[in-house]
Amino acid sequence: MRVVCFPKTVRAVKPFLLNYLCDPEDKSDLSLRDATYDASGDVIAGSLISKSGRMYPIRNGIPRFAEQQALRTVESFGDEWNHFNFDRFRLNWLAHTVKNTFGSPDAFAGKLVVDAGAGSGMQSRWMAEAGARHVISLELSHAVDGVMQRNLAGLRNVDVVQCSIDRPPIKDGVIDGIVICHNVIQHTASVENTASALWRLVKSGGELVFNCYGKNESNPLWMLRFGLYRAWRRILSRRSFRTLLAYARVMSVLRFVPGLGWLLERSLLMVRGDVPKGPDALKRSYVAGVLNTVDWYGGHAFQHHKTEREIRALVTQLQPDANKVQNLERYFSRPQPIGCAIRLRS
Repeated sequence: MRVVCFPKTVRAVKPFLLNYLCDPEDKSDLSLRDATYDASGDVIAGSLISKSGRMYPIRNGIPRFAEQQALRTVESFGDEWNHFNFDRFRLNWLAHTVKNTFGSPDAFAGKLVVDAGAGSGMQSRWMAEAGARHVISLELSHAVDGVMQRNLAGLRNVDVVQCSIDRPPIKDGVIDGIVICHNVIQHTASVENTASALWRLVKSGGELVFNCYGKNESNPLWMLRFGLYRAWRRILSRRSFRTLLAYARVMSVLRFVPGLGWLLERSLLMVRGDVPKGPDALKRSYVAGVLNTVDWYGGHAFQHHKTEREIRALVTQLQPDANKVQNLERYFSRPQPIGCAIRLRS
């Protein structure tokens, strides 16, 4: 066994994770070859070989299942998370995602969690700190080699896997805790295919938690605003990250102008959303406006919006037993509780 000393900030694959990984193409088992270990017995580098001969490298302690074509579709997200980090948004996460979906961070205690589309890794960190037994962070973008390295440093109960979440390299039916895909599934090639792929990971007693951008086809005014937004996004999304960032900063300053700011957000020319009260609320409001606007107009390849009918049909397809579905009616209430996601129990 080759053992190499690395700084604690370098990620390493825990032996725990290797029991859950598989070939995303055919779900067959993987064997570890040519491994380099750190002093704790965790894997820093090596190769994962499937029965069919496909090879997936482990570099910098991260198993890599990403193809170049897929990486290009989310390049803007890597730029976004490496710039913004998301570390200022713990209050938002608690007040929105946690409160309106789970009720309390205690929902993660003792659970095995798959964070599908982990972004900057901060949500993974907060779930681990809330007592999750282990968190498997799935992220496709180059944020895995940037901000996630910093945000997850020192956590032994978090592993990072670079992959597309519509083909997760995790064995089916092994996650008895939570598979969460929050504010991400709309950015995959197919919402339905991704939801199905993630649902197959869930073991009896576990759950899939997801939400998706909505579309209100019954409201002509909303559809008009949505049409203008899509036309404007076709222009902005083709610009550089620096140009989009400058636009978002200007919009976020203008958001503080009474009347004008409300009109800008109602017109979908920018997005800030609700900002929980607390320390540095003014600064957090500005940062939220910049981040959410960049996210709203970013150059990523996919940005789906689904109607209530489409989401209800998807939920029924995945879990026909309505008694095992939580938050469904609350999810479709108006105004929708911010951060609310649907919970499907297996």
